[in-house]
Amino acid sequence: MAAEDLPSEFDVIILGTGLCESVVAAACSRVGQRVLHLDRQSYYASNWASFTFNGLLTWIQEQQAESQPDEVQDWSGQVEEGEDLIYLSQSDSSSISNLQVFYEGAEPEADQPCPSADPNQSEPVKKKKISLAQLVKEGRRFNIDLVSKLMYSRGSLVDLLIKSNVSRYAEFKNVSRILTYRQGKVEQVPCSRADVFASRQLSVIEKRKLMRFLTSCVEETEDQQAYNGRPYLEFLSDQQLGENLQHFLLYSIAMATEDTPTEVGLASTRHFLRCLGRYGNTPFLFPVYGLGEIPQCFCRMCAVFGGIYCLRHSVRCLLVDKDTNRCKAVIDSRGQRISCNHFVVEEGYVDAERKCVSRAVLITDGSVLPSDSDQQVSMVTIPPVEAELPSVRMVELCSSTMTCMPGTYLVHLTCQSVGSAYEDLSPLVTRMFHTTESSDQGNERPSVLWCLYFNMVDGSGLEVEGHDLPSNMYLCSGPDGALGHDHTIKQAELIFQKILPEEDFCPPAPNPEDIIYDGENGNGNSAEGEELKDDELKDDEEPKEQEEELTEQEKEIKDVLV
Repeated sequence: MAAEDLPSEFDVIILGTGLCESVVAAACSRVGQRVLHLDRQSYYASNWASFTFNGLLTWIQEQQAESQPDEVQDWSGQVEEGEDLIYLSQSDSSSISNLQVFYEGAEPEADQPCPSADPNQSEPVKKKKISLAQLVKEGRRFNIDLVSKLMYSRGSLVDLLIKSNVSRYAEFKNVSRILTYRQGKVEQVPCSRADVFASRQLSVIEKRKLMRFLTSCVEETEDQQAYNGRPYLEFLSDQQLGENLQHFLLYSIAMATEDTPTEVGLASTRHFLRCLGRYGNTPFLFPVYGLGEIPQCFCRMCAVFGGIYCLRHSVRCLLVDKDTNRCKAVIDSRGQRISCNHFVVEEGYVDAERKCVSRAVLITDGSVLPSDSDQQVSMVTIPPVEAELPSVRMVELCSSTMTCMPGTYLVHLTCQSVGSAYEDLSPLVTRMFHTTESSDQGNERPSVLWCLYFNMVDGSGLEVEGHDLPSNMYLCSGPDGALGHDHTIKQAELIFQKILPEEDFCPPAPNPEDIIYDGENGNGNSAEGEELKDDELKDDEEPKEQEEELTEQEKEIKDVLV
């Protein structure tokens, strides 16, 4: 919608289309609020975005270019009596830093020999190198996320997708295996009952010990509480579990470190176990076409219920009532004054010192653990490979996730920052993959065709209000360093409750076939018809039938698993 077409009054104005902002927008629009959702970028999802390969190259160029400060215009002529004018920060370059790109692939049309699979063949089989030109040509087949996360099958994001009916806007794949990197080798972690009994890595005794431990830790006991405050690794050791099982439980199931307290490690282990088996053999799901789809799904829901969207559009300043310290209106990048009751903004508009996470994105020509299937989606946990380096989380995506072209894998690495992303992650990359910096020139490891390193601001720990801001202005943090989405979803719900404390957070959107149209004018959804349906459910359905309906609704996300 063009700026001149914008109404002059909204209930909620939201600036930024990251996940938290998009959930708040959908929740507000769903309950009848007039929502204006803006983003200064030309794409949705902010630091949660997914790009094609060519789109990512453009994004890199934009990040590397020196940003020119916008000319500050004088909007004092729009200030009314009793108002203060507050200008917003217009630069968000600090959220991404230390960006480095490496192209590791061979020259176009170059071949290199690889060991022959047939011992009777005298000539080695030549493996075709994928060139940069090919990656660019097939660039639309890539959907590369700026942030790397997975969806716990019983996590807050999946629960919200089911409750709100937003799950119908996306498709999902199971993460098919959990891997770990140990003693220079990648191994599969047996985490489900079927995996444990099928595992060739564990002895019969180890299998029994592992199953006994997993069963015992489901419920909290006094024996476990005695270890509160002590390292989880100490607790595991005292359970008479060998080093093999301790490694699997600490790094791959609890996803903890050697310093993690026992109560935290056990809570993480229980959450992992609760999520097993809901939709597949691991606790995790991944959205087809990348995580950038999820914020757009909530934006779609907001638009369905009347939300207005403008990209490449921003807010320059706020008009604040001096007496109440509430934001009365904003002035947008076109100079229009727009009144609002609440203002929600992404954190990039407020200057603050934050910690960072280190990220690496690799395009490789093979899996870190080849198997009979070339369509594995893998979660890999990696303890520190060197002293003073952090533990690393790796997600390896295959072409069936629609995030990379056939014949390649998309690999995401994430860790808490100690130094720059390159300093934190390149030692691991050179160990696990074949690169120009690898000392081993053999071909048994997958080759890195292209690599990107960067640091991103960690969104954890940001308070939604305060910061010397107006009382009805709320901050949404960007992605945090955790694997799941709990921090973001809890933050979105908290902001919604502050705006509309009496309303339900993201109630289910009706299915298209359930919408009742106004027979007289046929001009849209009938709110009266929708309320009637809700009343019928409340009055006529027995509790048991409501539970069955919830169960069917819970299956909604499973129906779109690919």
